[in-house]
Amino acid sequence: MYHSKKTWIDKEVDSLKINELAEQVAVSRQVAHLLVQRGFETAEQAKAFLEADQMDFHDPFLFQDMNKVVARIQQAADEGEMILIYGDYDVDGVSSAAILWHALVEIGAMAECYIPNRFTEGYGPNEAAFRWAAEEGFGLVITVDCGISGIDEAKVLQDLGVDLIITDHHEAKDVLPDAFAMIHPGVDTNYPYSKLAGAGVAFKVAHALLGRVPEELLDLAVLGTIADLVPLVGENRLLAAKGIEALNASERPGILALRKVCSLVEDDLTEESVGFAFGPRINAAGRLDSAMPALEMLLAETIEEASILAEQLDQQNKQRQDIVKNIAEEAIDLVERHYLSDRVLVVDSNQWNPGVVGIVASRLVEKYHRPVILLCHDAEKGTAKGSGRSIAAFDLFAELTRCEDILPHFGGHPAAAGMTLSSEDVSVLRERLNAQAAGLPDEAFIATTEIDLRLNVSEISIGLIEEMGRLAPFGMGNPSPRVVVEGANIRDLKRIGRDLTHLKVLVTDGKTELDGIGFGFGDAVDEISSLADVSLMGSLNINEWNGFRKPQLMIQDLAVVDYQLFDYRGGKKPLTDVFELPEDMTTLVAFSKDTQTKYAERPLNGPIKANIVFLDLPEEESAFLPYLKEAERVYCAFKDEGYYFETIPSREEFKQYFNYFAKCPRDELRIGLVRLSKSRKWSKRSINFMHSVFSELDFLVTMEDGLPGVNPNAEKRDLTEAATYKRHEERQRLEQQYIYSSLAQLKERFDTLVEAAKQEEMTWSSNSI
Repeated sequence: MYHSKKTWIDKEVDSLKINELAEQVAVSRQVAHLLVQRGFETAEQAKAFLEADQMDFHDPFLFQDMNKVVARIQQAADEGEMILIYGDYDVDGVSSAAILWHALVEIGAMAECYIPNRFTEGYGPNEAAFRWAAEEGFGLVITVDCGISGIDEAKVLQDLGVDLIITDHHEAKDVLPDAFAMIHPGVDTNYPYSKLAGAGVAFKVAHALLGRVPEELLDLAVLGTIADLVPLVGENRLLAAKGIEALNASERPGILALRKVCSLVEDDLTEESVGFAFGPRINAAGRLDSAMPALEMLLAETIEEASILAEQLDQQNKQRQDIVKNIAEEAIDLVERHYLSDRVLVVDSNQWNPGVVGIVASRLVEKYHRPVILLCHDAEKGTAKGSGRSIAAFDLFAELTRCEDILPHFGGHPAAAGMTLSSEDVSVLRERLNAQAAGLPDEAFIATTEIDLRLNVSEISIGLIEEMGRLAPFGMGNPSPRVVVEGANIRDLKRIGRDLTHLKVLVTDGKTELDGIGFGFGDAVDEISSLADVSLMGSLNINEWNGFRKPQLMIQDLAVVDYQLFDYRGGKKPLTDVFELPEDMTTLVAFSKDTQTKYAERPLNGPIKANIVFLDLPEEESAFLPYLKEAERVYCAFKDEGYYFETIPSREEFKQYFNYFAKCPRDELRIGLVRLSKSRKWSKRSINFMHSVFSELDFLVTMEDGLPGVNPNAEKRDLTEAATYKRHEERQRLEQQYIYSSLAQLKERFDTLVEAAKQEEMTWSSNSI
């Protein structure tokens, strides 16, 4: 067996609806299956989803405060009033600020951008920055991707006589800031779509200000929309689809510079380009220092300026990766030593960088499938600052709201949040959150993955993958289809990559072959037998190389449901490998006394565990059964180098040996036997074997001189009647079947044994009723 990292759950779907939709929309049954799963059950719904680029953006004036916003901004532009765009230090905040800046400049407004420093100012509006804005003469402050939690800060700005317009999308508390106007799709029930990212909200404001859809800003809007992990359905799907098109056609210096440092100059950009290439680099600036270089890159007017900034972001991203790796190792160590029994992992340190702990929290959620909060202490301020990530069963924002008496600053979503609190209250927060999670069922903490399709290798084709691509762009709310390729035979399995940590596999169903790549799955090579029927879970894509195109599975998980057989016979692999298997999961089996003596220093023949190592052969093959019935993995070493590996002497050799005793003078018996064995090239074991057979049959007996001799009264009997001969003959049969067979033949033999035992048990059970 090979256990999957997560439990695979099949989504329930109505097969009748699938068949109807496939016929009505003229798509394959597999694509119809995916559409129904995503809630597009009618032809009208499915066509609207598949043809998202034909949709229209909602009227921005459906926001109830949009008229006020446009009028106030236009007033500021007409009167030469300074406007401050106050953003956030992540991709969504930076791209939102860039969108609004472009729109304000186009209408002739005087605007500047302000991105708070994560380390000195923290997330969202802060009083010092707002007081600075008033002192600098800004008459209007517009927040982007933040502001909904800034109740006190809004009051400060109001007292200073500066108008505040909040544009945000984060979860709102019961009490809202007192602002001049507010654009928030989650608060404003008049607007028909509530899940816009901050960049989407800024895009709507730009749409209203300019009186047209600002398509030239779509390449910026798509950055925040995809990177902030909002659901890519509804208007977000339109933003993402059109945005990716705009991104590929973009001549913006900042985008071109990003493409170059990400080595995506000649590639078609996709949602993955934003999520895994552009996003981490833009985010890196704000995670390690100020996010202003990221904003300046997006606003750069020349490729030279943008390239310098993009190179800086690329270097910062590499630094960020190293820091994340080190913090993750330390955090896991703390969890393993102190918090392994907790349902909510609240882990803190005074050594960590608060800019990257959100990434580490995500990794710990993936590893432990529990809500995770990582906090960094500031000794001078006496505070702890950090980020949390959660699981579906635990609404992190809602649960933190229950603790707001000790959380002076926090905000976020059900799945993610940021917070600052007194260092003295960290243990209190840990206790409270664990108490709040105590009522959740145990299954809430079992990692699961929802499966979209189960396919055979032969069902997978370039045509199917291209058709499934009609559902893109993929992301939150519309994930890339997860498929399981079931019961495939392994044709090839090997490690790849510079450090050999990745897996490359070729599987087949006997008709068609499929390549699979599993990043980080290199260890599976040692844990999956070449004979195994493996089930692979992942996403499909088309691998294009050297002019060839073929389907490929990007492996996210894998499993083997049957027991596995590994071959260590004949020195093919060093026996030291099996001795390094985890002792608490491994049973070393030695049947013979010689083998038990040879490996006496090791724990032998203990309770049956998942890994079974057969060090030698038993006298009877039925001895394998108790182990085979329970084993998940069987390692066959059969390193016995004893008597039974030799060929049974022929009848002519038996005759020669017997005649020697009948004819040899007694005084030459010993020396003569030595000469005979040398001339016939008999081993000592062969001689002992023949002697044992003759003795058991009473053909040879001990004479008065203490030496063996021929028994004149012996009855005529066949050699095969001797117990030693029978044992040897049976042993040779076992050797032929278990030592000199191929691994496939060995597996077939074991399977036959187990199946025969099952049939016998069924027969016995039936007869006993």
